[in-house]
Amino acid sequence: MLLDEIKSVLSFAAFKADPDDSAVPWGKRYEGRKSLLLNVSRSAVSWRSVNKRGRFEEGGTQEGELTDTAPHRAEEWKGMVENGWCSVSVNHRFIISLENNLMRGDNVVGLLRTNPRAVLGPKYDRGKRYAICHHPETTASLLLAVEESMVKVTEDTLKTVNLKPGRVCCGLFAMLEHAVLSIFRASSGGTPPDFVLIAACEGSLAVLVQQEGQWRDIRCRSGLGPEAVETALQIISPLLAKVPQGSPVYFVGDGHDNKFRTELMLHLEKVGAADLTQDDLLWTIIGEH
Repeated sequence: MLLDEIKSVLSFAAFKADPDDSAVPWGKRYEGRKSLLLNVSRSAVSWRSVNKRGRFEEGGTQEGELTDTAPHRAEEWKGMVENGWCSVSVNHRFIISLENNLMRGDNVVGLLRTNPRAVLGPKYDRGKRYAICHHPETTASLLLAVEESMVKVTEDTLKTVNLKPGRVCCGLFAMLEHAVLSIFRASSGGTPPDFVLIAACEGSLAVLVQQEGQWRDIRCRSGLGPEAVETALQIISPLLAKVPQGSPVYFVGDGHDNKFRTELMLHLEKVGAADLTQDDLLWTIIGEH
């Protein structure tokens, strides 16, 4: 045991974050090592590998559920990683709600994993896993609730093919949080008092409305599918009507099929929507942060 500890110090391994230490960004956990990123939607699985230099390499997509895809892709995926660790994004069976006066502080993220009742109080449901995004200037928060059973099936499926999920997150929620922070950081002259933010990932959708500097409404639908553009517009249109004409509209989207994003943007451009999407945005968020 002592010899292993000495080797660990001499190789600097002792100073690296543990692969499953969720308090450390994924890019730091796997600095100098290969890892795998998986994105699981209702009807497809996509993946990218990250090399030892932290750069994206080969990837792929397969239609179908993860339970069907994993056995067929297991050897390929294991060849993309060291020690089997992967970061997983799930994009179905979740809800996002708008809450006020939830606990804040540096320890909230850890408490949500270990003792979510302490953070959420009566809003806690033991059948869910949670994440929070706080408004930078008010007491409002976005609360993500994902079905515990779905997360468990995802984790167990990967373990059966000798992969170890070091993190499971919701890709759509991660993109929504990224876009919220980007809007606030870019607003050197002050955050727009009114705006609408639309986030889409693998056919799942979230629409956030800010009025008079306050988050007023959030609507989300998970697992719509990439063909459901008309359904998405039926969700978006009433929320656009809530803000004064000419208010900023932002869109951020990603997914292995760009058809949904392209068709949706054709409609959103009519109200002057700004597209905040960047190349490999989802992979960057779950592979670095």
